[in-house]
Amino acid sequence: MRAMSPTPSHRQAGFTLAELAIVLLILTVLAAALVVPFSARLAAERREQTATMLDNIHAALIGYAIVHGRLPCPGTRKNPLDARYGEEEFDAATNNCVVTTEGILPWRTLGLPAFDAWGLPRQAESDPWTGHFRYRVDLGFSSAQPGARIRANTAYQDEIKVIDHNGNEITVSSYTGSDVLKNTTAVALVYATGPDLTPNGANTSYESGSDATYEAGDPSTTFDDMVMWIGRPLLIARMAQAGAL
Repeated sequence: MRAMSPTPSHRQAGFTLAELAIVLLILTVLAAALVVPFSARLAAERREQTATMLDNIHAALIGYAIVHGRLPCPGTRKNPLDARYGEEEFDAATNNCVVTTEGILPWRTLGLPAFDAWGLPRQAESDPWTGHFRYRVDLGFSSAQPGARIRANTAYQDEIKVIDHNGNEITVSSYTGSDVLKNTTAVALVYATGPDLTPNGANTSYESGSDATYEAGDPSTTFDDMVMWIGRPLLIARMAQAGAL
């Protein structure tokens, strides 16, 4: 009798539901692992881009002071269709800044971008100032009055202080009387509101008077503003080097 060979088993082609579930789980884990580094990398790139913008603003403000003998006033025009939108604004009657506290960086006057790496352009007067650079200037260094120029002995009119996250002063504001010029409070300050698009820390509510306190420091879960300022000693030194005093 002829021996009968065993019938070969036939494996089912394709994935079983269990195998498919395992593959999907692996893909999900891999995707999640890739999303976090990409998000962190994108955030780091935007901070780096904004830091470069702030460096350019720093240089442009000093350059403006060298050429014009003063720092520019903040911008005030809200309508993007206004011919002077993005330019500095000073009162023709007093030759002083229209905005005497915090305003918008006059980016067109400086020939620079209007907003940071998270910002958006404005199309209408009612649009928010998403990501636009905030700017404050000491009125003693921004006067457009005839003959007024920044000199080596130009004194502060305001007190724009900068503190760290613990409330410690980064700038110096303790000198008074004949020693007041030893202070290093900011003559100009610019900041970006970062990825959350709102001011944080001491920057959440700037003072309406001549004195103001701003906060600067490393980013955290509650603070992501990027702050740049120019102290009086640095501005005077740069203008002296350029022969502009």
